[in-house]
Amino acid sequence: MMILRPVATEDLDDLLELAGGLDSMNLPRDPTFLSQRIALSKRSFGQQLASDECGVYLFVMEDAEAQRVVGTSMVMAKHGVPGHPYYWFEVSSEERRSDELDKRFVHTKLRLRSTEDGPTEIGGLILEPSYRRHPQMCGKALSIVRFAYMSMHPDRFQREITAEMLSPFKESGGNLLWDAFGRRFTGLEYREADHRSARNKQFIADLFPRDPVYATLFPESVQQTIGMPNETAKAAVRILEKVGFRYLNQVDPFDGGPYYGAARDAITSVRERRELVLPSACNEDSHDMMGPLALLSTETGRGFRATVVSIEECGTPVVTKRCREALGVAAGERVTVTPLP
Repeated sequence: MMILRPVATEDLDDLLELAGGLDSMNLPRDPTFLSQRIALSKRSFGQQLASDECGVYLFVMEDAEAQRVVGTSMVMAKHGVPGHPYYWFEVSSEERRSDELDKRFVHTKLRLRSTEDGPTEIGGLILEPSYRRHPQMCGKALSIVRFAYMSMHPDRFQREITAEMLSPFKESGGNLLWDAFGRRFTGLEYREADHRSARNKQFIADLFPRDPVYATLFPESVQQTIGMPNETAKAAVRILEKVGFRYLNQVDPFDGGPYYGAARDAITSVRERRELVLPSACNEDSHDMMGPLALLSTETGRGFRATVVSIEECGTPVVTKRCREALGVAAGERVTVTPLP
């Protein structure tokens, strides 16, 4: 059984192992940073944030049998606040034509934008490769659990939700757009810049050009990566598109990865979430996962918990005794059902 829950202090070693496969800004393989991120997540879920802190909600997927964390996903309640702006490249096009030469060109332009009143951002979705074809649809569950939680606490999140997707990388771990652009204006290698930005992004405003940059000036290989998710992110994009996300014509100023977005209350997984009261009867523990699946989630004395259940033809979730024990719920208590796309 897979249990989705808030990260705990004792999950640090498992997170470090997972982070080794990505080493991203949101989940770097840095024990100090991850320890701080875990502490911030615990304060966020517990509503114990300081006045100058923004909530970061880090979810983990635990394999109950193996007793270890095999995946993560995250929500940053607000990305872009006074003193810590949210940066992106606005992608636009400009058409130029010469009648004399009988030539027409459409140029892609990148312009640095920022705001101190930013959206909620989702990210940090990592799943151990051996669980990617699991019967409980682990990747979808990690993605959708964020929206299930948002629907339970809409006041903690912004009305607009964005998601940044990683772009293709070189075998060395570098990035084509950064090498062609960012490094020339900062003198930093990609990994150093990416990790530094997790703590402070002021160097972007200080050093990046303020005027639009014509992507036409970049090599063709660089142009082709702008706004393109890498292979590992394509599955995540498909899930988000199914629940209402669309490309925003915005890309990350570091790697050119695309930003997708949606209005929070228009997201299918937020709109279709429903509550029910658990009946006294339990389903058989030997029940197989068949047909449509959904997240069954609750908030009890143990905090937020969720797991994947199947849905019967009549629309009723199949809730076994084992499932109830894992979530810490009993007959007569309320649970939330969020369909998986």
